Amino acid sequence: MKLMNSKLVINGISTEMDERILRRHFSTYGEVKHVVIDDKKAIAFVTFVDPSKAQISLQQQHIILGRKVEVRPAKPKVEIGKRKIFVGGLPRSITDEEFKGYFEKFGSIVDAVVIHDKETKRSRGFGFVTYEAEESANLVLRTNFHLLNNKRVEVKKVTPRQEMVPNGFEFPPHYYDPYYQTYFYVVWVPIPGFY
Repeated sequence: MKLMNSKLVINGISTEMDERILRRHFSTYGEVKHVVIDDKKAIAFVTFVDPSKAQISLQQQHIILGRKVEVRPAKPKVEIGKRKIFVGGLPRSITDEEFKGYFEKFGSIVDAVVIHDKETKRSRGFGFVTYEAEESANLVLRTNFHLLNNKRVEVKKVTPRQEMVPNGFEFPPHYYDPYYQTYFYVVWVPIPGFY
């Protein structure tokens, strides 16, 4: 596996693993530039100065503080913009290969994923496709509905969350009422002549 960048993702870290411990562990493979920890997701990102050192550490099994962690290359952040589409109404029996195979005929794919339920491992009925070129995504979007495994599925352009929700607002807007012990969702409806 050829590594394009020097950044790795470490899954399965424990709360005891801090930046110092991770830096010391991965420094045995080469000079570490950055260590960033996301406690909520139990993952860390380690960036090496030399990409070849990241490649060497990928070939090893890693046990940190007696705990085995998974190390894999980080996907480089690229602006997907208008190259990503949402596919809804997928048959529950669809495989990732069938899903990707259908959408490959429109152009070269960077990523295609069917979203699965974590417990049952069955399809949740939707997925995402990211193309290398915007033209390929536009080709798919010319038709709102496609026939996939004898089922009609809907395709839409993905809108990044930043464009959907203005800063400072929660989505959807809501508040918690302790008396009713429930959340109420707020919908703003303009009333003509009220303002």
